[in-house]
Order: sequence, then structure tokens, then C-alpha cells
Amino acid sequence: MEFEQSTLRSAIWEDRQSDLIYRSLDHLLAMANHYRSEGCLRQAMDIYWSLSEDHSETEQAQEARESLFELGEVFEREEARHTARAVYERLSDVNRHAI
Repeated sequence: MEFEQSTLRSAIWEDRQSDLIYRSLDHLLAMANHYRSEGCLRQAMDIYWSLSEDHSETEQAQEARESLFELGEVFEREEARHTARAVYERLSDVNRHAI
């Protein structure tokens, strides 16, 4: 009985911990989107890269990679091809490691 209670407490703690992590990732993604909307692209990219590389298996990481790709397209359209290329290459490297 004591073992079952301990296991149950452990499962509850893990659920709370996971919930906290995912909520934090949601907030980070929202912050990155806010930076992006304000035109602070470097700050946004820093957070997007962190989500993408450090939390690669999460939904937030996938959204961050999509946003990074979109930013690469923006840089490409604005004739910042070197930056666009760096984004695309880094994304392809992240995706290669995630597969």
C-alpha cells in the first residue's frame, strides 16, 4: 500500500512538472512572437532557436522552426541572403538531428 501511494505521488509530481515545463515553453513562444511583432528579430530568433534545439520534440519547437523558416524567407526577400542561408542551413541541421 505504501509503495502504491509513493508511486501515485511520484506520478502526480511528474504530471505537474511536465505541465509547468509545457506552460513555460508556451510563454517563451509567446515572447518570441511578441518580439517578432515588434520587429526585434534577433531576440525572437534567440528564443526560437532555443525552443527548436533544446526542446526539439515539443509542439512549441515545431512552431518555432516554422517561425524561423518564415523569418528566413523575410531575410531572403529583403536581400539579406547570407542571413537567410544561415537560417535555412541551421534549420536543416536541426531537422537532421531530430530525425
